[in-house]
Amino acid sequence: MIPTTFKSILCNGYRSIQRMPLSGVLVSMFALVCGIAAPASADKLRPAPPGYVKCGTCDCHCHRNICRCCHCRRPVDLVICLDTSGSMTELIDSARSRLWDVVNELATIKPAPVLRVGLLTYGTPGNSSARDGWVVRQLDLTNDLDEVYAKMMAMRTSGGDEYVGWVLNDAVKKMSWSSDPRALKIVFVAGNESADQARSSYDFRYVAETAQAKRIIINSIYAGNRQQGVNEAWHEVARYGKGSYSAIDMAEGTFQIPTPYDDRLSVLNSELNSTYIAYGRRGYELQQRQLLQDKNAEHMGAEANASRAAAKATPLYSNTAWDLVDASNEDDFDLGEIDEDDLPEPMKTMSHEEQLAYVKKQADKRAEVQEQIQSVNAERMRFIDKKRKESKKGDKQGLGDAMLAALRQQAMDNGFNFTDADKE
Repeated sequence: MIPTTFKSILCNGYRSIQRMPLSGVLVSMFALVCGIAAPASADKLRPAPPGYVKCGTCDCHCHRNICRCCHCRRPVDLVICLDTSGSMTELIDSARSRLWDVVNELATIKPAPVLRVGLLTYGTPGNSSARDGWVVRQLDLTNDLDEVYAKMMAMRTSGGDEYVGWVLNDAVKKMSWSSDPRALKIVFVAGNESADQARSSYDFRYVAETAQAKRIIINSIYAGNRQQGVNEAWHEVARYGKGSYSAIDMAEGTFQIPTPYDDRLSVLNSELNSTYIAYGRRGYELQQRQLLQDKNAEHMGAEANASRAAAKATPLYSNTAWDLVDASNEDDFDLGEIDEDDLPEPMKTMSHEEQLAYVKKQADKRAEVQEQIQSVNAERMRFIDKKRKESKKGDKQGLGDAMLAALRQQAMDNGFNFTDADKE
């Protein structure tokens, strides 16, 4: 196979050689002689295009300080298994309230993560069958966070049998885990009945062995008294899974702390939404879904709503499938290749240069709004931290607290660092 960079020389002739730095030519010549492909970084030796800056981690150029290099960013796969039996309404509401806190936390780690979230539920007969252990794979691992949130908001609880080993087996074996050896792969399973139900079918102890072979960490969260969770083997789930065991107060996870910054974040979120350029057959539909998830977060409370706005200002929230601004950050993006019928109406009558300028204008506006959101959110978090310290709730913790503590420790144990050193 002819290396990509050298192939461009053959195709484009002497002008390509003139434009290419000497180092790039030498790399390509060496690669051709040795029969190996030139490293991807050879293509990054060009001057940085408008809006791009040096990565800071490697020699490539990244859009607005967001590193998108496969060798700089590390995959983070997170699978959440939730008990949806009749007594778990507050647990589900906790997950709905705290998902965006988890996203915001992961947005602070270095190297920058490529986040995917998967979702399974168990314990509700109406959602599955005995043959499947009452387990439902709501969503395979995906970077579409709006889809994850939509699935969470659609969950309903109903009485049933909760088979922890079964749902963990499906989490470990039936989700599309990253094959990247650098990936951080984590499962959270939450519930409040014995972890040994249906042990004869799937024993979590043996499932954990398979998880370890795949380098998947299993964390257990018991919704109730800590000792009761120990009595029902939830601490064993974490011990065998090489993860963390927590006992939570379900109501604590739904508690919302309003701040003086929430209204400002709501206004900025609306401004942020105005920067999206929906394209493609499902563009309008998915843009409306985004707005619906805004309303869902607002319904959960002021803190959840503000947290979602903050998450939308991070690199982990991306809509490349339907938004031209996000799509334009991808290396293989070419606006000229998009069919005119897939463009929004205002862009159909524009020249190609006008289209590029329009996308850039929206991208610049988005970057400005995101920067404002991050600044306001930093003040909001300081306010919340102060209020939580004043509340003196002791050792009581909610679902979000348990997940964030485990995520932080396990990320650091696996070579990630956090930019907010004050929390160390």
